[in-house]
Amino acid sequence: MGFRVCVNSINNFIKKPDDIPFSISTWEKFKYLISGVIYDFIIAFIFVILISILEPLMTPYENVLNSKLYSFWMSILLITILPPLLEEFIFRFPLKYERNYIFRFIAYLFKTDFSGFWKKHLRVIVYLFSATFGFIHLSNYNNVDVVFFMLAPIIVGAQLFAGIIFSFFRLKLGFVWALFGHFSHNFILIMMSFLFFHNVEQNLVDDDNVKIEATGIAFKVDKQERLNIDSLQDGNILCLDAQNYSLQKLIDELYLADTLKIRDNDQLNLKLFSKKEEGYSKNQLLEVLKEHYTFKKVTDSISKNE
Repeated sequence: MGFRVCVNSINNFIKKPDDIPFSISTWEKFKYLISGVIYDFIIAFIFVILISILEPLMTPYENVLNSKLYSFWMSILLITILPPLLEEFIFRFPLKYERNYIFRFIAYLFKTDFSGFWKKHLRVIVYLFSATFGFIHLSNYNNVDVVFFMLAPIIVGAQLFAGIIFSFFRLKLGFVWALFGHFSHNFILIMMSFLFFHNVEQNLVDDDNVKIEATGIAFKVDKQERLNIDSLQDGNILCLDAQNYSLQKLIDELYLADTLKIRDNDQLNLKLFSKKEEGYSKNQLLEVLKEHYTFKKVTDSISKNE
């Protein structure tokens, strides 16, 4: 049983969900788990592309999760373990009528049996639970408007599809497999963040005038922050060395804090070395930062020292 067979089964479930579990071995369930997670990330990547295309419209919307920095192991606990446990018990565990104790309690109060209704409308129920799971992630954003809600299906498109995938795991493989699927999904996100963003060096500029290097810090590290700036009388920078430093805090040090706000809580190591005796102006540095980082609000500002 290969990836294509597994994806076809998932697509058939998406078209018409049912709660008839597969009578297959644990190894075959594991294949479904791996295939489902891969399929999930393929679709998620498509939504990432869509969001990148719509970046000019997405700029104002800040994901509050990006404003907090945790250690690697704390991130594993707070992102990989606890949320899947809570969300799977809320959104996937009750998909089986015999495990939906709230619905069965209502049926008990009214002295009736809703199992037939549940089975008849399972397709709608799965869609509703998956949609609720996806759209609840909109709560991660606090600066919403009409355009935000118009873009909502794209913003949480990956979560909407993941909700369907986890529902497939729950109903066709078992609740434990839905947990494993959700754990795997979030763990992969953590590892991608670690591999692609944490301690990854990037040359922002390296020309005849200046060399600027930045190293991203995706996880909290046990290292004191440090900022050293060597400036000329006119405010131009000869050398700058920021270690384990908040980009917003650096911006506040160099510019008017009430006019320049970083959208995400970027933590980094930043080094600037001017190759010219006249130094590198703060306005030039600002233009470089605007090319590589997202500002919530950018106006023509004047440096404190200019």
